[in-house]
Amino acid sequence: MEKALKTGEIGKLAAESRFTYGGIEWVVLAHNPQKKAVLVLAADVLKTESGETRYMPFDEENKNDFAASSVRAFLNRDFMEELAAAGADKEAFLPLALDLTSDDGLKDYGIDRVTIGIYTDQIYREFRNIIPPASDWHWTATPFSTARNGYEHLVRYVSSSGALNDYSAYGGSWGVRPLCVLKSDILVSFKEGEARTRATAISVEITKAVVEGLKRGIFGADNEEQEEAAPAEEPQAATDQPDGDGEASALYARFAALKRAGFTEAQALELISGKGK
Repeated sequence: MEKALKTGEIGKLAAESRFTYGGIEWVVLAHNPQKKAVLVLAADVLKTESGETRYMPFDEENKNDFAASSVRAFLNRDFMEELAAAGADKEAFLPLALDLTSDDGLKDYGIDRVTIGIYTDQIYREFRNIIPPASDWHWTATPFSTARNGYEHLVRYVSSSGALNDYSAYGGSWGVRPLCVLKSDILVSFKEGEARTRATAISVEITKAVVEGLKRGIFGADNEEQEEAAPAEEPQAATDQPDGDGEASALYARFAALKRAGFTEAQALELISGKGK
């Protein structure tokens, strides 16, 4: 029996929920209530109409700087037009800040603000527990190293096993898995059983503690100076209590402990919801 199709605001869907927008199936990764934004990832690599992976090089000039790459150009031109043709509103997409620090720690490529991107190694690791496996190998935005260090061609990628490795940017045998930030009030469609409603009272409190560390590295800081000063803080840094709310800190402590124990974000929210309301 085919699952019933429903419609609702993306901001009300919990992490790991799957939904369709612009003809693409996406997965919710994280919410930023302060910016009314939701970080989402394509549920799989892009496919052709026949179901084959849409292979493409990271960059046709064999350079490993995502900000100047041909894959970035494709995502923000041709792919964006494909989304719009399938019903997506271009105004629903918010800026995505990608920290292009190389695998060996060089920051030569800075931070790229883009409408549609692909995840960095850092983002991939942060959400690994809730990212569904992809059907094929695909690029990340993280360079192996940089031109200054003699490595301007190698880019990191994710294999079908989920492991990270690196390959030449001109290799045309890897897929692409789009990442973007959507406005939380847009309507999306989802199948019954593939999406859950957020535990609002709890997730809002936890987000007060969590989102401060995520927002600069993923959703973007409020200005360029802040981005350069702290481009990609880890969520653990959020224990600084950005709003002084003791309840948020206590909830986050429980949340972080459950995450360290191997629970997903959604599972951790469920387990503490009975204690935090």
